[in-house]
Formats: sequence, C-alpha cells, structure tokens
Amino acid sequence: MKNILLILLLFILFSCKSTGDKTDCEVLHVDLVERPVPTEELFSKISVIPLETNDTSFLVRPVKVIIKDNRYYIVDEGVPAVFSFDEEGHLLHKIGKKGQGPGEYREIYDAVIKEKENAVYMLSPFGSLYVYSLDGKFIKEIKLPARSNYQLIEELESKYFVTWTLPASENENCISVISKESFNNVKEFWHVPPVLTTLNSKPFYNYEHKVYFSNPYQNEVYEVRTDSLRVAYRWDFGKDNLDLKEYGFTLLEDQKVEEYKLMLQYLRDSTVPYLLRHQFQNKKYYYTMLTFGLWHRINLFYRKDDGKSFFFEKTAEGILLHPLALNEDFLTCIVFNEDFPNYEKVLPPEEYKKLEERLEDDNPCLIKFYFK
Repeated sequence: MKNILLILLLFILFSCKSTGDKTDCEVLHVDLVERPVPTEELFSKISVIPLETNDTSFLVRPVKVIIKDNRYYIVDEGVPAVFSFDEEGHLLHKIGKKGQGPGEYREIYDAVIKEKENAVYMLSPFGSLYVYSLDGKFIKEIKLPARSNYQLIEELESKYFVTWTLPASENENCISVISKESFNNVKEFWHVPPVLTTLNSKPFYNYEHKVYFSNPYQNEVYEVRTDSLRVAYRWDFGKDNLDLKEYGFTLLEDQKVEEYKLMLQYLRDSTVPYLLRHQFQNKKYYYTMLTFGLWHRINLFYRKDDGKSFFFEKTAEGILLHPLALNEDFLTCIVFNEDFPNYEKVLPPEEYKKLEERLEDDNPCLIKFYFK
C-alpha cells in the first residue's frame, strides 16, 4: 500500500498539460537535434573580465557566480571561500576563512548575498550558516535545523531560505523552507527514492525573486513556494523524453539501494542517454544543459517569444558555453586558459588581447555573453 501511494504521489506531482488552460503549466516542445548556431545569432556582444591573480585571490574550484550591482561574487568550494571582484576583475575581498577557530569553518558549499544587509550567508554542509560582512568581517554563526547534510541554499521571498539536502535516511526530505526569523523549518518536501537525487548538483535557480527547482531525470521545473511545489513549466522532447521505467526502474522504496547503483552504471555506459543539469531563465529564454554520458554537455536555449530552440554543444565558431549565471542582459561563464584560443574568432581585438596577456597560472576569466 505504501508503494502504491508513493507512485500515485509521484504521478500527480509530475503531471501537467499543454498550454491552453490558464491553470496548466507551459510546455516547451523541443527536437533534440544538434544544429550549428553562430554566436551572433544569440549574442550581440561578448566581453572579457580578467580576474586578478594573487596569493589571496587564487581560485581552485569555482562553482557559482552571483552578480549584484556590478560586483561578481564567486563561490569557490575548493578554497573554500567567497571572492568578490569589481567589474574590471579587481579583487575586492576574500570572504571567509577555513579553520577551526571562532568564525572559521571546515567547508562551504554555497552562499547567498544580501547587499542591503551588508552580509554574505555562507552554507556549511554540517548545518551552519556563517555570516560575514561584504568586506569579509565575521558577524555570526547560525545553526540550522538538524539534518544529515546541507548542499545548497537560495533565498525565497526575503523571509525564507530554501535548502537542498541529500537524504541519508528514508524519512528525510530533500527540500527545506527555513524561516529567516526563527531559523526553524516552515515546510519540507521532495521525499523521493535516492535514484531521483543522483547527480542532482544544481537543483535550484532564482528568477524574479522566485526559486525554481528541477530534477535531472524529469522534465518538470517547479516553483518552490512556502507550502508546496508548483509545476511552472515542462520540457517536452518528444520521442527523446526519459521514462525511467523503460530502463527497469521501479522507484519503489525496497529497491532504492539497487536502483541507485544501477543509475550510476547506466549513466556511465550511456544506457540512460542523458540527464538535465543546470536550468535558468530570463525574459527572453528558458535554458537547460543536457549531459550525455556524464561528460558530453549540450546547451539548450528555448526562445520565449516564438518557441524556437537552439541545441548545440559548441557555437559554430567552436565556443563552449558552461553558464554559471544568467540574468536579463547576459550569461556568464568562467573560462580557463586552455579554451582561450577558441575566442579569437568572436572577440574584438581589444577583448581578445585580455586573454592573450594571461599567464598560465593566472586565474580564469569571466566572459559575458550579451543577449540580442
């Protein structure tokens, strides 16, 4: 009976219809056929921001870019710390310190920037928020509700945080809505078999003060509310849609360990052909990245005004796009020196010169692609 209820819940949660009825979610119809896309078809301009390199600013494993008022905050879980740079790439501050003393931490996985509060909320996987000022002064540590781990965090409606947990027990939910006033749980949801959380490294994005959530193996994208998840839109790839049951997955509780291992194997050998990774949107586009065989990343842009889609690994000029941030005007990538030569064909000479002047051990560059 418990398994039947779980299947019924998943069916209801993942269902929505094509556009027409105003209560239905929007459906994005896409043919997953790669076609060459010239850079100029999507972007009007590309600019380079060389990030300052010194003993204080050296990046190890940057995982997130947050853009606020012409400042670029880079979350680096390898250091771990948050680095702030100005629009010319000059280091403003290194925020946070690894250690075991007061105001120090072991690991940082994510961060939320609150400029009006002059604060950075840095998420430790061990259940704390370390709060620093924007110039790097430690303010306080906040204990979060007890969970096995904390992976990611976003702000919701200015009054709440939304966090992501990889469950360590069958009773643990993945998503928590936490009050910023009491730092207690307001709501928890997304209690699913572990196979549905495999490699879900970027489940959230923030757009127009709303938090959106997605899963790598399902086409629905949800709006996270304080009391529920609401299907906001759905990708429809026609014959290429994933159905895990076709690969023998039951999603039943008593099969969770075996099916988790099976998913990892099927992704490695491409039995399961792809998963959906990053998701974003702005006023012009919906965006997602599909990963085939764990490493082959293909970009998908869906233009809102006419439904035209652009599905490509590289632009026609050979540019790889791996966006870490997307706003109304541009998307932002972190680009390392081995990829610099590909940009000679698309950058003005003065911009490409910035790449040519970089040394082998310098920090990567931020490259901004402005939408047409």
